[in-house]
Amino acid sequence: MTYDESDFVAYALKQMEITVIKREGKYFDLENGFSLEVEQRELYKISHDGLVISPFDDIGKLCTFIKNATRPDFQ
Repeated sequence: MTYDESDFVAYALKQMEITVIKREGKYFDLENGFSLEVEQRELYKISHDGLVISPFDDIGKLCTFIKNATRPDFQ
């Protein structure tokens, strides 16, 4: 059985209740203008409206960042 990092990311996003608008392999379009690319195992690139924000190497921190950035009171 092979391990697919993108499937793991899809699972993590679902568990964190982050809406995936569209998925094409390792590319995810998320709610509120965010996009996510799985670059390799434990390396993810997050973008907002086409602008790269930062690479992340921890899916938990990435999901927390997205959740916080989509809160109505986020500044």
